[in-house]
Amino acid sequence: MGQNVGSNHWEDTLHGARMDNLLDDPDVRRYCMQIDPGSDQPVPGIMLTFETTISDGMNLFGRALAAGDSAYHRSAFATKLYAAGVALEGYVGMNNPVANGSIANDGSSPEDPNLSYLDPQALAATPYIYLIPVGVDAMRSPPLGDESEIRSWSVADVAVPLPFNIGASEFSTQNLYQSADSLSEPPFTIRKHQAFRPVSTATAFNPDVYGVTGTLQPSQFTNNRLIGRSIWNTKWKLVIPGDSLLADPDEGLERFIDTVKDIKLYFLTYSYSGN
Repeated sequence: MGQNVGSNHWEDTLHGARMDNLLDDPDVRRYCMQIDPGSDQPVPGIMLTFETTISDGMNLFGRALAAGDSAYHRSAFATKLYAAGVALEGYVGMNNPVANGSIANDGSSPEDPNLSYLDPQALAATPYIYLIPVGVDAMRSPPLGDESEIRSWSVADVAVPLPFNIGASEFSTQNLYQSADSLSEPPFTIRKHQAFRPVSTATAFNPDVYGVTGTLQPSQFTNNRLIGRSIWNTKWKLVIPGDSLLADPDEGLERFIDTVKDIKLYFLTYSYSGN
């Protein structure tokens, strides 16, 4: 996100995206799971808003396609997310998550402990962020030739509770079955998005690999909550709570703005041509 802009412009962008209370945003309250600690206190943070598209001559973020940009092609009528990740380039003190290796190493001494906490600009080793789609999903109609139409949906990501009480319920006296009589939770509950860990550099993301079964294996640094959603959405929000950066969220946000030089998104996708 910070590419092709000057450092001062990038800092101004982060300052402009800083909020005294993320809970003032209705989308954050609606879609971010347990971002409210329940203490009736504000939640300072940074919220970056952007869009994605699949359009002729445009990069993924709807800007004129330039050298080094990435884009998806219109010949796939549906391009959907399998996994997503975020890299905070320049973040000081992050401990990138790693996959488990062998139980024992080759006998060499363990690595030195992380001494980044001695840096006056260091932040927490395990920050957490949210990436939520709050706009309209878009795809093209499956083409039989060279013509297709753009279709859009406002996705209602809800859960229908299981009838846990169905076995213990009394026989219904109604003429017709009433499903609400056996549900232990309200129907159509909004499925919120959990926070996940970013990485400190985009090089941490592994290239796509295939396991023994031949199925696609995402990087251990990615999150699968958005699986099945279209990569094309009119509005995304990247939410960075300050309380996952430092105990003093305002100080954490100051250090974040001073040190993070770029935010990179990593998408693992799959597509259908429809032909």
